[in-house]
This record gives sequence, C-alpha cells and structure tokens, in this order.
Amino acid sequence: MNRFFLPGAAFFITMGTVLLLSPFDRPQNVISVSKPAIPVSYQQPGWELTSGNIVDALHSLPLTLPIRRVEWTEPSMSIDLTVSGPEIKRSILYQNIADILTFSFSSTINVNQVKLRLLAEDKWLGTTKHLLLALDAKREDWNAGLRSELMRLGESPLPDPIKLRLHVIETMLWKNHFITGQNG
Repeated sequence: MNRFFLPGAAFFITMGTVLLLSPFDRPQNVISVSKPAIPVSYQQPGWELTSGNIVDALHSLPLTLPIRRVEWTEPSMSIDLTVSGPEIKRSILYQNIADILTFSFSSTINVNQVKLRLLAEDKWLGTTKHLLLALDAKREDWNAGLRSELMRLGESPLPDPIKLRLHVIETMLWKNHFITGQNG
C-alpha cells in the first residue's frame, strides 16, 4: 500500500464532509442579525432607574459639566456637578440643569425628586469645593415649558418664579460671580 493513501483518504473524506454539510450551516439567530443593537443606557419613556443602571443612564446624557457624586434612594436622586472654572457661562449651567431634570422626570417612572448641587472647585487649594447653587425639584413642578424657560434665559439671572418652582438656593458665591460679577 502507498504511504500517502491513508492520510490522503482522511483528507478527502474530511473535505467532502465539509462541502456536503456547508449548505446546511446557517446562522442560528437570524433575528438578532437584522435588529439594531440597543445600548444599555437607552432612554425611553417609562424607564425605571435603579442603583444598577444609574451610572449608565447619567453617562448617556449630553452633560458638559462633570458629575462629582450621585446618590440614588428611591424615589430621590441627589447629584453634584462640578463647575471647574470661572469662565463657565450661566447658559451652560442652565442647560445641564435642564438636561438632568428632563431626563429624571420625563424619561423615568420612579424619580420623583432631584436634589442637584453645583459645586465650584478651587484649583489653588486642591480638592476644596464651594457650593454655588442648590435646587430641590419635584416631578409635579417640572414640565417642558419650564425647560424652555430655562433654555431661553441665556446669561440672564434665574427669575423668581423658576426659583420658587425648583426650590433654588443661590449662595453668596453664586450671586457675586454670576449676578454682580462680570460673568453674567
């Protein structure tokens, strides 16, 4: 017998088997191939916020201020945003506030209160933080009209009706910098 007969026969039998069975090999999950992938942090109305998905949810928001701290105790979310420099305009702060409140009250079903603080970071002293502004917003006080009002303010001070509805507290640092200072 030829010494190449046995390895050759094994090779041709293997290749023949592969060629005969290849038409039967189809993807098992054709449905998942045709559907687009949905990110974990997909925001849809009726979304339930939990301690397990809060980081993904907030990471997906188009915030321009870094999040310093988040705490979730259903039905209340506390969040601190860091204002890193004096050059930041009020319109950017208002935009971030509006984005967080809109997400919390329009995209979720279980957030009824948002406690938000804007903290100024003192770069000279390292990690020292100073409270600029705090608010305590409730779901029943928020609506799309209030978001529009916030967005239209631009560099104007917060009017009293908005302060009352969102329970805003402005510190002396906020008033000195954004109301009487040159950045307003």
